[in-house]
Amino acid sequence: MENKKRSLDLDRRRLITGLCATGALTCLGCGRAARAESVVESAEEGFSAASGMSFEEVFNFAYARSFIPTMKNLADRVGMEVIQDTACETAAQVIGGVAASLPDRSLAAWAASMKEPDPIMRNAVAFDIVKDSETAFEVRIYECLWASTFRAADAADLGYSWVCHPDFAMARAFNSDLRLRRDRTLMQGATHCNHRWEMTSD
Repeated sequence: MENKKRSLDLDRRRLITGLCATGALTCLGCGRAARAESVVESAEEGFSAASGMSFEEVFNFAYARSFIPTMKNLADRVGMEVIQDTACETAAQVIGGVAASLPDRSLAAWAASMKEPDPIMRNAVAFDIVKDSETAFEVRIYECLWASTFRAADAADLGYSWVCHPDFAMARAFNSDLRLRRDRTLMQGATHCNHRWEMTSD
């Protein structure tokens, strides 16, 4: 019976991982469909043409219309814990794979990605750097499109499990001595998120 339960849990996690990968590709690949009537593109532009959507519109299209309702239904069937565990495992695999090829996996290297965020982070999250030292890097996030999108859809619990909680696993996957300390998030209704990363040998 125990082996059957383990097999079922593993199958559920595989399903969720596959579903999420498919969902992400679908959302990103079809972003232009929302404006198909107003956008005329040439054959040369194809999928690389600009969609003309704001980041807020992209998040609503990618998450609110399909992903959140689907994942809420899935959570009712398999439980939020399975979704959270799967999100953490997937995030750790992705970050671990990237980190394996990096020459520097120090706290400073981790902080560099926050200091020079990619276009998505730059337009989806607003934050201040609170501390930047050799031993700790801390930011206070006061606006987040993930939090506002999931909360507006009455899915803060899903948002925390899918978007926020994996932050802990990502830090460890980047460097096994890197730890995230955080006790509040916008997703959970706080006024800000207080991310603090430290190197530790515990």
